[in-house]
Amino acid sequence: MGKTDMRYKKVLCIYPYKQELKTVGFLPPIGLEYVASAIEDLVESVTIIDLRYESRSLSSFIDKNTDLVLVSHNWDIEGDFVKSTITSIPDKITVIVGGRYATECVHGLFEDIPRIDGIARGDGEEIAREIVQKGISPDIEGLSFRFNDKIVHNKNRRLEPVRSDFYPNRKLRRYRYMVTLDEFQSDIQIDLMLGSRGCPYNCKFCDFKFNPLGEKRKWSIRTPESVVSEIKTIEAGVVGFADDIFTADMNWVERICDLIIEEGIKKKYVINARLEVAKRPDVLKKMYKAGFMAFLLGIESAHDKTLASMNKGFTTATVREYFEVLRQFHFIYHCYFIIGNIGETRDEMLDAVEFAHELGVDTLGLSVLRATKYSPLKAILKELDDYHIEEESGKVYSDMLSVEELQQIRRDVNASFFTIPVILRVLKKLIIHRLLTFARVYEIIVYAARRKSKWMAKKKAIRMGHVIR
Repeated sequence: MGKTDMRYKKVLCIYPYKQELKTVGFLPPIGLEYVASAIEDLVESVTIIDLRYESRSLSSFIDKNTDLVLVSHNWDIEGDFVKSTITSIPDKITVIVGGRYATECVHGLFEDIPRIDGIARGDGEEIAREIVQKGISPDIEGLSFRFNDKIVHNKNRRLEPVRSDFYPNRKLRRYRYMVTLDEFQSDIQIDLMLGSRGCPYNCKFCDFKFNPLGEKRKWSIRTPESVVSEIKTIEAGVVGFADDIFTADMNWVERICDLIIEEGIKKKYVINARLEVAKRPDVLKKMYKAGFMAFLLGIESAHDKTLASMNKGFTTATVREYFEVLRQFHFIYHCYFIIGNIGETRDEMLDAVEFAHELGVDTLGLSVLRATKYSPLKAILKELDDYHIEEESGKVYSDMLSVEELQQIRRDVNASFFTIPVILRVLKKLIIHRLLTFARVYEIIVYAARRKSKWMAKKKAIRMGHVIR
């Protein structure tokens, strides 16, 4: 079947946000690039536009031959902008929306945005490919669509393992993605890639191990050779692996490191990891030599009672032992803590600062506890009369602490953690990894000092009874 036999010929892929997430809104939309790879051999043209970076209007990308628009809706943010973007697409064009948020909120999106013709539930690559070939059809698994004023839901699509021979199409990219933090923008170009899918662990608070339909994805990995082959095609000097967990098989990690070193590839890598990597200092040495730079680690709490209830598989004593090993390497350790864990008091939540300092954590990722659509936490919370779930956000709060108070604790922990010694240690590591010049360090110190002064002024105003919003 040739391109001229396809149902659609000219496709526009849209990332429909202007700001997106506050601190990590600089990452490329590789989900759309995977979709583009899946359909590019079937259509005459496919264009990806990221509205965070576009000065041109959406209409300037649409002409009389545009017949299919694919929208990646991953986050519950900028709802009005997303809606106006989709609504502005001419009626003659078929509009399909996909992504995590779209999958979770199929009914709501169909109701709120009449312009949507179909929603791809779950993995979108093969769904998009079949739509191009067949049009909207009851034969396409994972597709929901409008038909005779009703919404039809085809059966779910099987969760496929990650493929070793399939890359996102970065050649369609119109922008260079640079690391930013709030209003501070670096000169470091970053990219994303995927080495595995799924997670073999079962932390009770985590719902990312499920797909948006509540199904647990079986953990699968690409061949190390295919991972390194893709790395060689990437222009950016820093590569972030989007894997839920990169270090589940340290022998696999070791093989990737060996290949990177053999090929002489000079890049830096950021990964999601488990603290158990400390059990393999031999692999950690190779990871450091290969260019691995930053580990994103989930600690979640400074208290054993909470770690046990989460099924984390370690205690605070174990965490200390692991960091005795980890501190021997100049990796940057970005550690996640949850504010609002069930049964923790305000003071216990604030203990995260002292615990993180003791361990030698470099940066923090703080979030208020959430129980979203398929979260295992929901069953636990049903038994607790003094805990509640905020309907829109899924944030968990209690009779003791409101969502607003938890958010303030999160801000207090974050601001208290970043002392001058911590900032200087991070800057030293960035220099060691050759990501910063001394001139750039000065700019960052000024930026950090400005943020610290702003926080101290806000704390003073709060004490005086004048809360600054």
